[in-house]
Amino acid sequence: MQNMMVLENGYIQTTYGVFGGVISYDKYETGELRSVRLDAMNMVLTHAGELVPAYTETERRKFKPSVLFYRSGMIKAVSLEEQQEVETPIGEFPAELITFYESGEVKRIFPLDGKLSGFWSEEDERELQIPFHFDLGCCDFTSLINCVSFFRDGAIRSVTLYPGETIQVTTKFGEIKVRNGLSLYQSGELESVEPTLPVAIRTPIGTITAYDSEAVGLSADSNSLTFDRAGNLLSLVTTMNRIGVQTKDDRFIWYAPSVFSPSSEEKPEVLRGLRLDFTERGVRMNGEEEFFLSDTGFTILPFQSGATSCSPTDCANCTLCK
Repeated sequence: MQNMMVLENGYIQTTYGVFGGVISYDKYETGELRSVRLDAMNMVLTHAGELVPAYTETERRKFKPSVLFYRSGMIKAVSLEEQQEVETPIGEFPAELITFYESGEVKRIFPLDGKLSGFWSEEDERELQIPFHFDLGCCDFTSLINCVSFFRDGAIRSVTLYPGETIQVTTKFGEIKVRNGLSLYQSGELESVEPTLPVAIRTPIGTITAYDSEAVGLSADSNSLTFDRAGNLLSLVTTMNRIGVQTKDDRFIWYAPSVFSPSSEEKPEVLRGLRLDFTERGVRMNGEEEFFLSDTGFTILPFQSGATSCSPTDCANCTLCK
């Protein structure tokens, strides 16, 4: 289904009116307009106010699509010509990039949108950042941020911190120093955080060190340590522990973070942490088989890259093999 009409002299008719100065455009495989790139000033009216899509290229902001569209013709994202105050569910907010739900509501706002390169570093971008203050119940902080994500109804979904920034968050397990960011439930309770440092968490199977050394901070919508609305533990990722499981049918299984070896001479490195999801009756390791607490034994040991079996030291404190 077409959501556009190409006019002459670089003009395209869209659901939002006519865009001028269109130097290129892209379509979905079924023919609908996917994006446009502009080299002239335009203005588009959205739930975030009147926006001026990007139409010039700088050393810091490499040229990319000015406006992205859903197949329906609704705007998906607007890269702004310069930082401007936009209307958001938490008031006016400065943004260089803003994304939308297909129904039009603001989805994410990015105060800055510089492209890192050999000519523009993360530190260069940091110098343009300004701190923002948030009071989210579980924490009250002022920090540099990458973006804020919203639910469709306007409630804050997550706050993604700028690289290197940390905040303190209050949980049932104590104060946790957090990097990357945090996510919230639609009703406002804390949903997940990304620990900055290894933190000991008392779980139904014993104390486990929650920490994901491979966590990527692109978005804080999902993090390695998650809670239910009451603050109880739902899941965690560890790159610090391995876990032995003895089942009721006398199977003994080791679960550990995944590792890889760059070469035979180099020490193995962690590729992916071990994920534990806690259910009403038990626990799942890496999303696989569920082990019930009532008929399963668990042994929690430190994890070192390349060590996935018992050592003599481990055996001195373990009776599972006897």
